Amino acid sequence: MRQGRPNAARDQELGMGRAIDRRDFLDGAAAALGAALAGPAFAAPPASQDQPGYYPPSLTGMRGSHAGSFEAAHRLRDGAPPLGHAEGSVERYDLVIVGGGISGLAAAAFYRAAKPEARVLILDNHDDFGGHAKRNEFSLQGRTELVNGGTWAIDSPRPYSVVAGGLLRKLGVDPVALKARCAKKSFYASLGLGRGVFFDRETFGADRLVVGVAAKPWPELLKDAPLASSVKDDIARIYEARIDYLPGLSSDEKKARLARMSYADYLTKTIEADPGFLRYFQKMTHEE
Repeated sequence: MRQGRPNAARDQELGMGRAIDRRDFLDGAAAALGAALAGPAFAAPPASQDQPGYYPPSLTGMRGSHAGSFEAAHRLRDGAPPLGHAEGSVERYDLVIVGGGISGLAAAAFYRAAKPEARVLILDNHDDFGGHAKRNEFSLQGRTELVNGGTWAIDSPRPYSVVAGGLLRKLGVDPVALKARCAKKSFYASLGLGRGVFFDRETFGADRLVVGVAAKPWPELLKDAPLASSVKDDIARIYEARIDYLPGLSSDEKKARLARMSYADYLTKTIEADPGFLRYFQKMTHEE
């Protein structure tokens, strides 16, 4: 350890022994007095989250279909004439994209990749880009209602196409790793919630909710569903019976054959399910 210098030498270097004249004394006293009188003016300002009215979504624009984003469309819906011709200077673009969601942004990225010097204009009715990949927020009867946007299902196109997957990799998005890190499969169960199926009157003839998907055997689950008995039996068969509907074919041959047929044909012709079965299974794919 290096030994320090003698105290006397250190004090002399710091000016400890120097005489203080009247001007220095008064200037120092005035500065100290001013700081003391100023008080809170010299204190650090409150943190952002402690400011009145602090609400990040209203500052960042991540609010989904907020007020101001849908009024023009509603006026058109209600019969109002479209907006007139915009006045002012004319700007020219090589590509104009309506909608700043993932499709519009991807189209702009691919176009610029092919034509780096191109001028691209993206129009959107929201105050931020991202489309449905954000949360949606509404005020309903004095309460703020929130629902997650499209990002919650970013892992659902399985697998991504070569083009879409390449764009995600370029953006540094790894859906598999994201789901592994962020998905909480036990969240809804921890709230006492479970999966169910809602049968709507328009499609099935009655509005009915059956609950217990993945918790009850299918025959029990569908006991009160507004479906014909043959349809219920076929649904249970599809989910519970271990049947190879393309016997004698290799995995690659099965994939090749399935790629050449529609889902409806697979259900009715390959599996030979009741045609009424389609209303149930085809409806299940709509959310995808």
